[in-house]
Amino acid sequence: MKTLKFKFLALLVAIVTIVGCSMGDDQPSCFTQAYAPTTAVTGPETTTVNVPITFNVSFSIGNSCGVFNRFAETVSFPKTVIATADYTGCSCNPVTAVTTKPYVFTAPTAGTYVLNFATTNADTPIVKTITVTQ
Repeated sequence: MKTLKFKFLALLVAIVTIVGCSMGDDQPSCFTQAYAPTTAVTGPETTTVNVPITFNVSFSIGNSCGVFNRFAETVSFPKTVIATADYTGCSCNPVTAVTTKPYVFTAPTAGTYVLNFATTNADTPIVKTITVTQ
């Protein structure tokens, strides 16, 4: 019986929270997060174990409401790296500006590592191969 009361109370709190957040001013809240396609990547092709290297990643945000958030990446190799942007606002103007941010890569062991930077065409990423020595 206590479990049923707890579940009911949790549901009630969730409903009140959702209704409370959606009520308020009548202005729509426009927010989304999306990937920003990479246009260019520059950086070294070699490093040593546990020595970070920096790639300068250029990407297009697309409109005036967008700001860079972070680089998202897969865990396994070849690693896919995607620039993400937050878009806040309902009235956004298109922009063609390119933003460049540093992406830092550190290899824990010697070997060859492949980084695929996402572009507008999923089939053709910008590929960077890094040789890591002891």
